[in-house]
Amino acid sequence: MRVIRRSSRFENLVRLLAEANHPKAKRPIFPTLRELMCFAAVLGFEKERKKQLDEKTVELDARRFPEHPQTVDLIYLLALADGKDAEVLREDNEDKALEVFEQYAEGGFEIISDWLKEKPEDEHGAEAILSGLAKHGYLHQNRDVDAANADVSFS
Repeated sequence: MRVIRRSSRFENLVRLLAEANHPKAKRPIFPTLRELMCFAAVLGFEKERKKQLDEKTVELDARRFPEHPQTVDLIYLLALADGKDAEVLREDNEDKALEVFEQYAEGGFEIISDWLKEKPEDEHGAEAILSGLAKHGYLHQNRDVDAANADVSFS
């Protein structure tokens, strides 16, 4: 697998969310950069924000990605959903799949960056992310556990 790239303009965001320890959790919000990129790529896909990378990029060692089969599956799933063409699943089309993943991650980073700007008082990013997810209907805040359990069905 070739290197995975991201725009260098998100370096501060990456450091905040995947490298700096949150004071309460004593670990980064995203334990690995791989998990942050996957979150950003799914968010970018969900919000239909696919962006070209800037000319100045940071290359990530991709050797960690294949060690996590779900990540490889996600890369190909996003590429398949994006192009709706099974040819992207061919081994010789790996670069195309990675490019789609990178572009959706780029869009996701833009969204996360906007969320952080909306909550400048949040020095660590966790509240900004939770607020952004709630604002867009991905989280339901202050929901009673019993009411949530009533919505669960296994039939």
